[in-house]
Amino acid sequence: MSRFRSQPVRRGRRRAAVAATSVFALLSVLPGTVGAQPSTQPPPNGDDVQFDQPGGFYDTRDLAPDSPGAVLRAEPADLPLAVSVPGLPPLPSPLPAAAQRVIYQTLDVDGRPVASSGAFYDSTAPWNGPGPRPTIVLGPGTQGQGDPCAPSRTVETAVGTNPRSGGPVVSYEEGFALVLAGQGFRVMVVDYIGLGTPGIHTYSDRVEQAHAMLDGARAARTLTGHESPLVFWGHSQGGGASAAAAELAPEYAPELDVRAAYASAPPADLLAVLDHIDGSSLTGAIGFAINGMVERYPAIQRVVDRHVNDTGRRALDDLAGLCLADTRGAYGGRTTTEWTNSGLGLGELIRTEPEALKVLEHQRIGNRAPAVPVMLAGGINDDIVPLGQVEQLGREWCLQGTSVHFRYETTPLIPGVTHAAAAVTNFGPALQFVNDRLAGIPAPNDCGHF
Repeated sequence: MSRFRSQPVRRGRRRAAVAATSVFALLSVLPGTVGAQPSTQPPPNGDDVQFDQPGGFYDTRDLAPDSPGAVLRAEPADLPLAVSVPGLPPLPSPLPAAAQRVIYQTLDVDGRPVASSGAFYDSTAPWNGPGPRPTIVLGPGTQGQGDPCAPSRTVETAVGTNPRSGGPVVSYEEGFALVLAGQGFRVMVVDYIGLGTPGIHTYSDRVEQAHAMLDGARAARTLTGHESPLVFWGHSQGGGASAAAAELAPEYAPELDVRAAYASAPPADLLAVLDHIDGSSLTGAIGFAINGMVERYPAIQRVVDRHVNDTGRRALDDLAGLCLADTRGAYGGRTTTEWTNSGLGLGELIRTEPEALKVLEHQRIGNRAPAVPVMLAGGINDDIVPLGQVEQLGREWCLQGTSVHFRYETTPLIPGVTHAAAAVTNFGPALQFVNDRLAGIPAPNDCGHF
C-alpha cells in the first residue's frame, strides 16, 4: 500500500436544494425501473479511482495506514431538505442529525490495512432511553459494486447518478438512518470495503463486512469523543454484515460495548442464496459476489478461468461498475447458465470444485456465536434470501448459547418487492427489540421454537 501524508478535514459543502422523498425508496425495489443495458465502457479494476479526480475525498491512496478504526479523513455533509420512507414515521424539518462523510481504517480478510468510507449521522434529537446516547452501526443492503453506489456519496441528496450507466443511485438507507436518528440514536452507515474507495467491493465477504462494521463503530467513537452502547443493524447484505459483526466482535473488537444485533434476511449461506436468486430480479448480485471473491481467493478465479464464457466475463466486468437499479434493469430475470461454457449454473459448477466450496464455507455465518442477543428476521415469501438458511443460522447460534429472537416476516410475494419491503415491516419490531435491550430488559429467546 502506498504511504503518503494525510489530508486535512474539509469544510462544508453547498446545501442541496433537492428534497428526496419516498420516491427514492420505491425506485430501489421496483424491478426494471431503469431499463438499463449492459455498459460498453471499460470495467473498473484494481486500484483505479472511479469517477474521482486524483486527490478527491475518496482517493485513499495518499493515506498512511493507522490503527483499525482510526478516522483518516472527514468532512461535514449537508442533509437534503426532506427525506421520507413509506411506512415509517415522517421526519421533522430540519432533519434530526448533523452528518459527516468519513474515511476510516479497517483490515481486509488477510489482515492488511485498507481505508473504507461511511457516513456518520450525529443525532440532534433527544435520547429518552436509559444511559448514554447509543450508536447504531448500520450495514446497508445491496447497493451495487461501482463506486458511485456508496451510500456516503449521496448524503446531500439521497439520490444520485451512476456516470457509467446514467442510471439512478438511490440511497435508501439514508431514510432509515435518519428515522433512527429521530429516535435519538447516533448512526454510522458503513459503505463496506471497496465501495466508494479504490479497489473492488468485496460484496458479502463475511470477514470484511464484519471488520467494516466494527471499525465503523470505533470511528464513530472517535468522532464523538464518547463511549457509547452499540447496536448492529442491517437488512439483506446489511443483515449479513450485522450478523458477522456480532460474531466477530468478541475477538476483533472486545473493547466495544455491544448490546444487541438485528439481522434481517441475512445471506448466511451464500451458496443457498446463489441458488435462490439465480434467475431472479437480483441475478446480478451473483456477479458482485464472484467479483469480490476473485479479488481475494484464487480458487474462485480458477472457477472463472475454467467455466465462465466470454458472455459471462463481459457480464462480470460490467457488473463491477453497476449500482442496484442498473443491475435490476440489465440483468434481472437472467440466469448464470448464460455465463458458463457448459450451460450449467454457477451454483452447480462451484459444487464440482472442492477448493471453491471451501471458500463458500469460509463465508458461512453461524460457525461462531454472538455474545449478545440477536433478533433474526426471515421472510416466508422472500424471493431473494431463502427463509431456510436464516432459520439454520438461528439454530446454529442457539446450539452455541446465543439468545435468538426470531421474527417471521409475512409480506405476500411480489417479485422484486417482497424482499425489500421487509426492511420496513421489520423496522418497528426491531426498534422495540433494540430499545428493550438497551433498557436492560431480558431478551426473548425463541431457541427451540423455529
